[in-house]
Amino acid sequence: MSAAPKVKDSLKFDIEVIKGPHIGLKLSFEKGVVSIGRGPENDLVLASDPRVSRAHAEIRQRGADFVIVNLSQKNFVLVNGENVQSEVLTANMLVQIGDTEFRFIPPIVPSTPEPVAPQGMVQNVPANPAILNPQSGTPVLRPQAPPPGMPSPPPVRPHAGGQPQGARASASRQARPHSPPSSGIDPRVRFYGIVVIIGLVGWFLLSPSKNGAKKDPNEIRTSVISLQDVAEAEKRTQELLTIKKEKYDSVQYRRAQENFIKGFRDFQQGQYARARESFQVVLNLDPENELAKRYYSLSKIKFDELVKFNMIQGNRYREKKNWRMCQSNYSNVMTMLQNRKDDPTYKEAKQFYDECTLNLEGRF
Repeated sequence: MSAAPKVKDSLKFDIEVIKGPHIGLKLSFEKGVVSIGRGPENDLVLASDPRVSRAHAEIRQRGADFVIVNLSQKNFVLVNGENVQSEVLTANMLVQIGDTEFRFIPPIVPSTPEPVAPQGMVQNVPANPAILNPQSGTPVLRPQAPPPGMPSPPPVRPHAGGQPQGARASASRQARPHSPPSSGIDPRVRFYGIVVIIGLVGWFLLSPSKNGAKKDPNEIRTSVISLQDVAEAEKRTQELLTIKKEKYDSVQYRRAQENFIKGFRDFQQGQYARARESFQVVLNLDPENELAKRYYSLSKIKFDELVKFNMIQGNRYREKKNWRMCQSNYSNVMTMLQNRKDDPTYKEAKQFYDECTLNLEGRF
């Protein structure tokens, strides 16, 4: 096993192999860096897969994300059928390394419950506490501040008999049932507003439109259809059904479908040159196939990107005088271009390939 350092707060994730020589293998990891390769020093050892490099890839934890990085310069890493150098992994993403395909199962992060305010922290404060009259000892209501926008009530003056003026009125008001607080909108304003809205809606629905006086010249024809038109429509429908059935039952259509499936499989596996050839056969048999046109263009774009990537890698290794790696990248370009000696890219790759070979053999 590799001695990769354990990242602080590393999360646990699973890997389940669903295709290849190690099918059925399921492992769990809880470390910052997980190495994958054919060598026994890796965390995920794929020793039975000959198309896997000795140190092929790594899965690295970056915070709460996991990123797969391709370490091999010769072989590729496919994530959901796309050739990548580094890609963020999400739930149930399919990763293919060599002939092995596995599913990435991320960790389950528990959600943090929201804090709940403790009960019983609010004390009940009386709304209008009473005070005692210092002369008579009778309770006197404490005046409250009026709400904003309301006039202040007159001050309470004591009566000659010791009772404050307005005490009986206050007692009678307290004896009445308490009415719920108003929402702040005058009921009359609310009523008139509803009446205005209903009037506007009725006027909009009942008023004639500006173009209502204009009649469609074809309106009378909607209920007048001759039997001859019906017969012609049925005849055209039968002809279209016959043409469609003949097309789907033909040998040409079946060959086009077979080549489309083959091309789509090669496209998913990164064999863009073979995929482009299959889609070209489909277009020769069925020129109106929109899916074949789309995947033919995508295959060409992916193929050109792969050729360009190998040329860039070869130039980098040639500048660093890593003759073995630059020879490998230029060889990949020559193989992908199928020895087309008239292609400028092939000529350039062949020239640099010979230079790297001579330096590797010590003759240059």
